[in-house]
Formats: sequence, C-alpha cells, structure tokens
Amino acid sequence: MKKYLLLIGVLISIAIQATAAKSGVFMTIYRKGHVDKNTTVHRSPMRLPIDVFYDNVARQIEVAGNEDMIAQIYLCDENGNTLDYSPCVNVVLDIPSNYNGLIIIRIDGADWVATGKIID
Repeated sequence: MKKYLLLIGVLISIAIQATAAKSGVFMTIYRKGHVDKNTTVHRSPMRLPIDVFYDNVARQIEVAGNEDMIAQIYLCDENGNTLDYSPCVNVVLDIPSNYNGLIIIRIDGADWVATGKIID
C-alpha cells in the first residue's frame, strides 16, 4: 500500500511541474468615453473575452481572443516605454532578454481598456 501511495505522489508532483510554466494574467477593465449616471448596482464584474497567459520560461506573453475583436496590444515597461506592439488580438509577444522588472500589458478596444501587470 505504501508503494502505491508513493507512486501516486510522484505522478502528481510530475503533473504539477509540467504545467507550471504558463500562468494566467489578471486584467482590469475600464470603460472609455461618457459613462451614464446609472445608480443601479451591478454585482458581477465585467468579463474580458480575451485570455492572456505569461510563459516565464520562454519569456513570452500570449494573447488569445475572438478573431472579430478589434483591439491593439501594448507591452510596456514600468516607465511607460513601449517594448512591443501588436495591432491584432491573437498574438505572442516576446519580452526582451535584457529586460527585468515590471511589465504592463495594455489592450485598447473600441470602448474599453484592459491593463495587467507582470513582475519578471
């Protein structure tokens, strides 16, 4: 019985290590333009139809979403300087090999802006 438990423990630890390279990036969404003065309370947060993943081994940020969505993606450093840019949604952005520090992801849509942060 001890051998089976040991075998299961080894298999679980291998499975956890295999999926640890990519992690999701939490994005905060803001509305652009004129905001109506609506006093109703919205209990559920606004959902972003774009998934952002960070691969710390390959030093890449993968952005995936609907093909019909029009958005521009900016990869910036902590001073606001643009490190990489893409005019389309489905893209893999490379982080420069000589850069270490805070990375800010900004996705500009038609009437919304989403931002996320990664510490590299």
